[in-house]
Amino acid sequence: MVIVNAVEKVLSVLKKEFPNERITTSQIATAMGLTRGVTSSYLSKLEKDGRLLKTGTRPVYWEVKAEKSSFDDLIGSRGSLYGEVQKAIEAIVYPPNGLPIFMSGTRGTGKLLFAKSIYNYSIQSKKIPINSQFIPINCDNYKDNFSSLKKDLNDIINNSVDKCYYIYIKNLQALKVAEQQLLFTYANQQTISRIRYILSASTSKIKYEYSDLNNAVIEISLPSLTDRPLNERLSFVVNYLQKQSTRINRQLLISPNELISLANFNNLNKLDNSIQLLCAQAFAKSASDNQLIIGKPFKDSIQINPNQIFLQNSVNTIVNSTLQLGVSAKDLFNKLNTSLENKEVITEQNFLVLKVLKQIDSNNSESILQSLAHSIKQKVYECITKSYGVTFPSDKNFWRSVSLAFTFARLCSENISSAKINHSLQNKIKKQYPRGHYLFKKLLESSFSESQNSDYFWIPFFILMYNDIEKIESIHFNAILLAHGEYTASSIKSVVNNIFGNYIFEAFDMPIDSSLSDINKYIKSYLASQGSPSIGNIVLFDMGSLRQTFREIKDISNNELLVVNNLTTAMALDIGIKIQRNDTFKSIAESSKKYGLTTDTQYFEGISNKKNIIVACMSGVGLSKELKKLIDSTLSKSLEVIAIDYKQLHNLLTNHDSHFFANTQLILTTTDVTSDLDLDIMNVYNIFDQSTSNKLHNILLSAGESKESCNLLSEKLVSFLSIEGIRERLQILNPDVVIQESQDVVSHYENFYNTKFGLRLKLNLYMHLSLMFERMIINSRSSKNSIDKSVLSDEEQNFFSISQEIFQSVRQKFNIKIQDYEIELLYQLLKDFI
Repeated sequence: MVIVNAVEKVLSVLKKEFPNERITTSQIATAMGLTRGVTSSYLSKLEKDGRLLKTGTRPVYWEVKAEKSSFDDLIGSRGSLYGEVQKAIEAIVYPPNGLPIFMSGTRGTGKLLFAKSIYNYSIQSKKIPINSQFIPINCDNYKDNFSSLKKDLNDIINNSVDKCYYIYIKNLQALKVAEQQLLFTYANQQTISRIRYILSASTSKIKYEYSDLNNAVIEISLPSLTDRPLNERLSFVVNYLQKQSTRINRQLLISPNELISLANFNNLNKLDNSIQLLCAQAFAKSASDNQLIIGKPFKDSIQINPNQIFLQNSVNTIVNSTLQLGVSAKDLFNKLNTSLENKEVITEQNFLVLKVLKQIDSNNSESILQSLAHSIKQKVYECITKSYGVTFPSDKNFWRSVSLAFTFARLCSENISSAKINHSLQNKIKKQYPRGHYLFKKLLESSFSESQNSDYFWIPFFILMYNDIEKIESIHFNAILLAHGEYTASSIKSVVNNIFGNYIFEAFDMPIDSSLSDINKYIKSYLASQGSPSIGNIVLFDMGSLRQTFREIKDISNNELLVVNNLTTAMALDIGIKIQRNDTFKSIAESSKKYGLTTDTQYFEGISNKKNIIVACMSGVGLSKELKKLIDSTLSKSLEVIAIDYKQLHNLLTNHDSHFFANTQLILTTTDVTSDLDLDIMNVYNIFDQSTSNKLHNILLSAGESKESCNLLSEKLVSFLSIEGIRERLQILNPDVVIQESQDVVSHYENFYNTKFGLRLKLNLYMHLSLMFERMIINSRSSKNSIDKSVLSDEEQNFFSISQEIFQSVRQKFNIKIQDYEIELLYQLLKDFI
């Protein structure tokens, strides 16, 4: 019981998560959280029970086996008749009793086969009981006796009280117009009866007036046999051959050329009769043989066996063998992969595909190719040109080649096991042509549902995109428009892309209540679809938090990012032309600041996109700007210095996380500041402590500054702080002049004694000397200038002697005499350091 439940759980997950996909054992094991071995055993059991399809060898692929439809045995149900089958299903399931069907098609196109498929599907879908009867009526038999037809119909209707019927009335064209109208009136009663109607004619020119009917009639038109794809025509041939093989219980051998010759018939009845006659001729020649040769003997003849169970698989194999699809496709894939790996231009890949298409060209109906070309052209316009502005050649030969490429893709997809091809083509296209890949995938998803999980449908890429790929790939930005509303962003995208004639923008129309998380999913998916990294990402949106949007998108991609709000068409056009010109990211970002007061722009995270130092002073932004000026003049231009006031710094630290300060190397303040963020915050007045000075040096060196610049900055900071302190105390002298003289004096002492004073000592000396100079000017008359030097030590006497020389410039500039007492005091300050 546990094992059964586990197996059912695996099947349930596959149906829910991978309903239409081929996936490997490892992928399923990961999805289930099971080991690969256990998963493989469960999958094998499901395959044995007929509920999974197994394909490939290395790796093995698994696929949920779709429920068989009655239309599956109808040749062309997934090809040329796909649209007509969908119409038939609509007619069958429409409540309460479906809708009548009018089917047209030349003689021998398979109208009866189609009608029987409709009847069988109605039973399968439980729209009619299983004991319902299918009754064909041929109007040719009532051409001059319509009253008998009415009588027969009325008898059926009167007997339908406890029975259900599907009446197939064929060859309607044999009756008069009034008689045809009467039959449509019968069909009009379908919704209130237990009888369903299919009317058919070998012409579509049957007249019936909708105004006389209470209900619609579903019209189905079958193409002629010559307008059906070659693989479908070959399927008819093989089916009729297999029917005769079973009838006479003999294996049939037929050459590929003979098969193709038979496939040129334009009437199924004639084809069936011709094949029967060919088999009769072969049987008459060698009735005792187990093998019969149809036509001329051929070394690599195709075998058709009686009572073949998996006939469709055999048909696929035969079509493949006849057209040599497997060999052509495998060789083409190998050459395309090699060309893409070598980064050759699309001209080479286009040539490779055209060369293969030549091989199947002669086997295709011209009318069906032209019809398919027209259909593809319309789909390309709706999916690519209308939204993305990329135009394609109008030349008929171009669209014929595109049509032929899709025909080849469908042939390969339907007739070659995907396990035989190394499917890496799509990935290589995405790598070399990421933007072209995106547009082509849009086309496949919207118009070619059968292309899912099939690399064959990427072969037409090299034909369709040949003329435009260089232009498409010349765009090096991922540009996105985001707007709330049903069509806002898409409308702007269409206008801008069509003006420039190229895929510049993608757009996402967001519901009004969309969260930032919802928007993020769209952008993440889009950026992932773009393959190779671009120069940068540009997002224009209509409303919301600029910084929050920037942060969310930046987490997705490491590329440069520009975010602009209050989206307008004019803005998109302006940025679009810059993208098309391949302007630099920086120039686009800088110019986006000029869109107006209502528009905000962000293209970097934090206070600056460069490495920076923030300077904030308690006394206001004025002092901060002075410090900024000092640092700017000392350090390299690679470090940006940003001056703000203390209140602004407090707000930044409070309202942002460490991402905001990602480029901030240091925060300098004039007071002690604490923060929970991992930031280097330094009180500039602590520069006089050796440990703080060393820390400053290390930070600057890590930011790429030279040792000389670090030392010079320390000197200048000490000087700056000295000036600020002295400025408050000096009364008559210019602090800038005084401090310079003080610095010169201290520098002379350092040179003479061959030492370097600490920053705090220097500050004390600058302060002491500056105040000393002014004091000596103010008190020059009452000053005492002598001291008994005989009692001084040799060191002191030497100090006095050198000081006289050091202060000579000061004495001359300020016209003062340096008192011995001041020199003695200075000695006391320096004696421990010289």
